[in-house]
Amino acid sequence: MKNKRRVLGFFVFGAVALFLVTLAVLLKLEKGAIMNNEKDFLVRLPAVAGQFYPEEEGEARKQIKTFLAEANFAFSLPPQIIIVPHAGWSYSGPVAAYGFNLLKSSGFNRVILLGTTHRSSTDKIVLDDHDFWQTPLGQVSTDKNLIANLVDQGVIVVNRRTHQDDHVLEVELPFLQTVLSDFSIVPILIGQVKDSDLLALAQKLTQVLANDPKTLLVISSDLSHYPDQITAQKVDTKTLAAIASGSRERFGQTLANLANQYPAVDTFACGADAIRVGLLVASKIGLKEAKILAQGDSGVVSGQTEQVVGYGAVAFWLKQEQDFVGIDQEEKQILLSWAREALTGYLATGQIPLKKAPKASLETKRAVFVTLKKNGQLRGCLGGFEAKEPVWQAVANMAIAAAANDPRFSPVTKDELEEITIEISLLSPLKKVTSWEEVELGKHGVYLKQDTLTGTFLPQVAQEGDWTKEDFLGEICAQKMGLNRDCYLDPATEIFIYTVESFAE
Repeated sequence: MKNKRRVLGFFVFGAVALFLVTLAVLLKLEKGAIMNNEKDFLVRLPAVAGQFYPEEEGEARKQIKTFLAEANFAFSLPPQIIIVPHAGWSYSGPVAAYGFNLLKSSGFNRVILLGTTHRSSTDKIVLDDHDFWQTPLGQVSTDKNLIANLVDQGVIVVNRRTHQDDHVLEVELPFLQTVLSDFSIVPILIGQVKDSDLLALAQKLTQVLANDPKTLLVISSDLSHYPDQITAQKVDTKTLAAIASGSRERFGQTLANLANQYPAVDTFACGADAIRVGLLVASKIGLKEAKILAQGDSGVVSGQTEQVVGYGAVAFWLKQEQDFVGIDQEEKQILLSWAREALTGYLATGQIPLKKAPKASLETKRAVFVTLKKNGQLRGCLGGFEAKEPVWQAVANMAIAAAANDPRFSPVTKDELEEITIEISLLSPLKKVTSWEEVELGKHGVYLKQDTLTGTFLPQVAQEGDWTKEDFLGEICAQKMGLNRDCYLDPATEIFIYTVESFAE
């Protein structure tokens, strides 16, 4: 009898243990699932609460409030990109707060969180598509639509497990929950990937930020790892200056130089690839201003100065949506060379040359004007306001059209080519305004429309003619539309403005 009871006891104990283990495994698979309105939602639960930052809501809020109160950097407009550190809050929180403090009353409703993997190894760029991320301050939803649109099966994938235990994005989230009122997130971790993969991600993020001023990019990265404090301050100053320059090339060269000078230092920016992507995005949209907000290191808090980790915060202000053209210096030179090659080929054969764009970014659709000048005088100018074709093809087509189809001039001949210079203008989308007084002379191109009559001048025309605003608008009315010079005052005339990024040989 005693043996039977013993066997039965083992049986019950085993069944209960099996149930508990199975339940634990199921819960662990996705870091938790909750039921809400009869629908299962996947929730990414905190991985480092209680380690990197407080797991109790009141204490977490108290710490963030203290950090923000001491981060007194002020700026009139919120940045669209910030770089902030991701160590334990007691170490890096005071520095990170300088970046987050600029976001108060900013109105951002979506945040792209970008970092590099610290807990797992992968050769992909990895998105997380949990429905929510949980912190002690509550839950934040993910933007599932944007996550799905960013996926590129060869490069950018979804893998929740990569994000499951990583801290680099999680530690930033409570700060965002404090300074923003209602927002969604897109979590992205970069593994050990190729430069072309970083470019692919930058292209996608450029389109998002350029078209949506309510989207913020937060880049999570610490700086130098484990030099002594004096060395950390020296090398971190150089790294931050390179980042704030906005130049990806300078940033890369600075890291390479520092690695040669200080071979014992583990890294000078643990989120270097995430920073590279941010610099690419800023370059393509157009960087208005960059500011180093704060710099520090772990030794300031711990008192251990022989081996420290460096921290820094940087903010980037980008061009407004109407200013966006999205092209860097190298791409400008490529397009100018291609415009001349296309024009030369056409004048020699009568055919538009066929050639593939050397960079994926030049396949982006853009509105383009091409201007030809001979000995400084206008020799042809044509273009369009709609971004109907890739900028690569548009530049070739408009260069040839300006040479062959401008009704104001006879067609350009082969013999003239050596005397011709080429200028390319990339246009922002048209923006309708209610008054001619909103036009900023020298900054805005103007497109006027009255019934079927239209006319435009690029902004540089006003500078070349040394005109007043009234002269500029009057010449469009008279020269381009055949109307009275004051047609822009007529309520029947629609006024559109646009900005231009021009570059010439």
